Amino acid sequence: MDEKVAIFGKINVDTFLYIDQLLIGENHLCQQTFIDIGGKGANTAIALAKLGIPCHLIACVGSDSISQSVLKKIERYGVDTSFIRSCNAQTGKTFVVVESKGRNTMFHLLGANDHLIPEIIDWTFLEKSSAVFVQFGIPFETVREVVTMSKRNGKYVYIDPAGFPDESVFEIIAYADTVAPNETEILKLTKETNLEKAVKKLLSTGVEEVVVKLGSKGASLFTEKTSFHINAYEVNVIDTTGAGDAFNAAYIAGKMKKFGRRETLKLAVAASSICVSKRGTSSASPTKDELTSFLNSIGEKELVKSL
Repeated sequence: MDEKVAIFGKINVDTFLYIDQLLIGENHLCQQTFIDIGGKGANTAIALAKLGIPCHLIACVGSDSISQSVLKKIERYGVDTSFIRSCNAQTGKTFVVVESKGRNTMFHLLGANDHLIPEIIDWTFLEKSSAVFVQFGIPFETVREVVTMSKRNGKYVYIDPAGFPDESVFEIIAYADTVAPNETEILKLTKETNLEKAVKKLLSTGVEEVVVKLGSKGASLFTEKTSFHINAYEVNVIDTTGAGDAFNAAYIAGKMKKFGRRETLKLAVAASSICVSKRGTSSASPTKDELTSFLNSIGEKELVKSL
C-alpha cells in the first residue's frame, strides 16, 4: 500500500494585518502586512510535506489569475496537487488580523472551497493513500462521503472538526480514528460546559481517540482506556495562526511513523510550539530539520532518533 496521506480541505490566500490591538469602530495602523498560502487543507498538506511525509491535497481553486501561482507555491513544498480541481469561482481568501500578543481574528471568503463536492472528486485517491485527513468547512456531503468511504476501505481517518455545521456531525465523527478539536470546538460540538463530559460524549460515538488542542496549555489525548497531557513548550509567541494545522500534520506524521500515542502527541505539541514563534500560516510550520533541532533543545533525543 502506498504510504501517502490524502488531505481534504480548503485552500486560501491569507492576507495578514499585524496591529497592536483590535478595537471595533476605530481606525488601525498596521505595523506589517504579509501574504501566505493558507486554508486548513493546504496548511496541513504543506506541513506534512515539510516533515518528509508524502501527501496529495484534494481541494478546489478558482478560475482567477491567482490560482496558478497558488498551485505552484504548494507544489514547491513537495505536495502532490494532481487531485486539485478548478472551478468557476474565486480562489478562497482569508484576511487575518493579528494583535501584538499573537491573538488573531479572521474573515473568510469560501469561494472555490464551497465547490469541493463529491461529484468532482477523483476517488482513485483511495488506492493511493493509507491515511486520510478531513476538515469540516468544506461541503458537508463531501465530508460525509470521504470519511465513510475512507473508513470502509481501511484507511486511518483523522478529522479536524473546525468549522463544523450546526447539524449533528456525530454520525460522521463515529467513523474517525482520531478527532482533534480545540477546547472551544469540543464544548460547542458536544453542547457540554465541562471538558471531561465533552470528551466522554465524543468517545461514546465510537471514535478511537480524542485529541484536544489547548493552545498555550498544550494538548490532551483521551481514549476509552487512558488519558494524558503534554504541556506546551515555552516559546516567544508571535502569531498563533496555523498552529493547529502544524499540530495536525505532526500528529499524522507520528502515526505514519508508527509512534506511540504519547510520542505522537509530544511531536504535535512541539510542531505547534515552533509554529506560533513565527509569522504566517503554511510558511510558519516547521521543517523536519527545525523540528529535530527543537526536540534536541528540549531533551527529547529518543524522539529525534525515531524521526
